[in-house]
This record gives sequence, structure tokens and C-alpha cells, in this order.
Amino acid sequence: MASIPQIRGALLEEAILFLLEKIGYSIVEFDPNLSPEATGLNHGHSGLEVRGRGTWHQIDAIASFHYSPAFMYPLRLLVEAKCYQAGRPIGVDVVRNAVGVLKDITENYFTVPSRRGGDLQVVRYNYHSAIFSTSGFTSGAVEYSIAHQVFLIQYENVPIIQPLIDAIMTFDNHCVTIIGKRSMAGIRKLYRDALRDRISQTNTPHFLTKKGIALIDDSLVQTVRRIHGSYFGMLQGRWPLHLLTESPLPALAFESDNITCRLTGYETGEWKFTPLDIDRNDNGYFELQFNLPEAIANLISENWGDREAVANIKQQHFSYIDLSGVIGGVRRNVRLEMDRNWINQYLDRIRRT
Repeated sequence: MASIPQIRGALLEEAILFLLEKIGYSIVEFDPNLSPEATGLNHGHSGLEVRGRGTWHQIDAIASFHYSPAFMYPLRLLVEAKCYQAGRPIGVDVVRNAVGVLKDITENYFTVPSRRGGDLQVVRYNYHSAIFSTSGFTSGAVEYSIAHQVFLIQYENVPIIQPLIDAIMTFDNHCVTIIGKRSMAGIRKLYRDALRDRISQTNTPHFLTKKGIALIDDSLVQTVRRIHGSYFGMLQGRWPLHLLTESPLPALAFESDNITCRLTGYETGEWKFTPLDIDRNDNGYFELQFNLPEAIANLISENWGDREAVANIKQQHFSYIDLSGVIGGVRRNVRLEMDRNWINQYLDRIRRT
């Protein structure tokens, strides 16, 4: 039985999938023309399912990356989002469940009969899992996720996405006529289509009140569309960040693949990376908004001297973020460099609040 918090999480997942598309991901959906035995995907009672070593797993949101690095299977990302009230961080139980599902799916090496006899191994994927939160994570959740390589993204105090979070939080019992798995799937599909200006073929309005339909068609669509820049970066090559901007990153700022940045947000806790050598009034100026769990920031600070973590840095006193996305209409991989003091300043501000 679905609940209002679960529907809110589903709406956030759809918004995240939309932002992932800006980076080069596409939504993985079940194709009824293909055999579940061949694809490892099925349309179960509650939606999309992925075949694991032990059983089938319901996965509401999966994104596939269009571009695969050499010597790697195609990348698929299992997306899970929680839109909780402020002050209610995600606990270790959510991460523990994600780890179990990811492990079972990753270990599924099934085959199908070949027309020429024998067995044929089905195309494999490099599966990863990411959990997105509007209210942060407990230290136990962070520690467990790091140990099992599940990525955590939090949106606390990120101004550009806050209007979306506020709109999702207004979705309540007055927005639906029926609460259940079918209604949640229909609401998810309606929002997915609305974001892409598609006419939905579902009977979702049957599950929604006028308030619910208006909320999806207006606030939930417009607040996501105002985020024109969506990029993912890996801090020190290990820690994921979702970097958001009001406007796409300007090509003028990235004539080189290495850009030195500064951190701002000490007074408000609304953190941004901005270019060090470009004035705010110049055309090449940008502000990348983000948030980082405190427990991860602590680990980065404590392990700064790790030789592996700094192996690819020209100057070891600089930290870096490898950023991937579309810049000036071209897919780019660039590096943002910051003085190591920024992580300590980040921690100092968090501890004072």
C-alpha cells in the first residue's frame, strides 16, 4: 500500500530522472516487445522489475548512461529518492536495503538458449545505486553506504532546488482520491509525461483531485524546468556531488579543462563553487550549487593525504572535482580545482549551525 510520503519520493525521483537526462542519461523502461528472459527486465504487479541472482526486484527509477568508457559494461543507475520533512534524515535501513538489491542484481549472470544450441550470455550492465535526500543522512547511513559503494546525494540548503521540494511537500491527501500502488504508478507516469510535454495515455486523473492535477501541471513542472544546468561531479574521484545552476555552464569559462574555483556560502550555508579568475559581472561567471553530507566531508578531511586520492593531481595541496555534462552544446569532462582549505571551512560552518 502506497502512502503520501512514498508518492512524494516518487515525484522527486521523476524530477531527478529529468535532471539526469541533461547529463546524458535516459530512463530505462520495460519494452513489451522484448523478452524478460533476454533483457532481465519485467513489468510486474507494482511496476518495473529487474532480475537479480535470487529474485526479481521492483525498481521504480533506472537511468542508463548513453556513453560507456572503454573496458566497461554500459552503466545503469538505480535511483531512489526520499522527500522527508526537514530534520528527518535517511537512516541506515534505507541504505541497507539498497545494498542488498544492488548486490543481488550485480551478481545475476544469467544466460538464454542460443538458436545454434547451447547458452548465450545476455548483455551485462555495470549497475550502481544512488540515494537522493531532501533532509540529509544519518552518520550510520553514510558510513554503511561508503563501505558498500552506494552513492548519497543530499539537497539540504540548495536554493535552486528548494522550490521543487516545497512544491512536492504540498502534495497531500487532498491531492488524491485513491492511495495505492496503481495510483502512485499513474501519478509518476503523468508527471514524467508532463515534464516532457507529452500527452499522458494513463487514466491518472481518476486518482487525482483538481488540486493534485494542478500541482503537477504547474508547480512541479515549472520548478524543475527552472534548473537549466545539471551536472554530476566526483570529488577527489570518490564522492558524488549533484551540481546545479540556474543557467547552463558557459563555454567561455571552460576554454581549458582545468578551472580553479573558490567556495562561497560561509555566512548562509548555501554552498557554491564559483570561478576564481572570472568576475561576477563577466559572461563566463557561474555558480554551481551543492550540498555534501557532513560525515563525508569529515572523511575527506581526515584522509586528505591518501596517495591514491591525490595521484592524478599536479599539485597535492589542491582538491578537485571531475565534472561531466554539456557545456556550450558539447559534452565535456572538466576538472574544478580548489585549495584544500575549502573542506575545513565547509566543516567549520556546519559545526556552528
